[in-house]
Amino acid sequence: MEIQKTILAANDFVFDCIIESGLADIKQQTHENLDAGSLSGYEYVKNFASNQRGRIKFDEVTRPTIYAFSTYTNRADFHTRWELTALEAEKTQVKITESQESHGFFQKLNDMVVALILGRAKKKQMLAILNEIERLYITR
Repeated sequence: MEIQKTILAANDFVFDCIIESGLADIKQQTHENLDAGSLSGYEYVKNFASNQRGRIKFDEVTRPTIYAFSTYTNRADFHTRWELTALEAEKTQVKITESQESHGFFQKLNDMVVALILGRAKKKQMLAILNEIERLYITR
């Protein structure tokens, strides 16, 4: 999945909003207080619903342009990358790419069916996040 959208918000502001979510999750899962500068290469274990666990690894975090992480579970590996490009002082091009590598034939088949059904909802959710970041910037 790939999403590209230009939003009316400064590049640093967008990056801070995105990174805040990752830092909050780390604090909740590990009780560690980290900053964005220490995230590249950092890994932790996250507990999901239904007693599922996964390993989160920050592949690349470069302020204020790249936020990339991977989630590894026993069923699949997920790779998410946010690329931010400042177009103007208060205008940012955001590109989000997500990919998934499923483990096993039946898991791949199941994930393809789920992606067909929920793919649009996932894109809608990501666009809503971008719209909220823009709204927060405008009303700050």
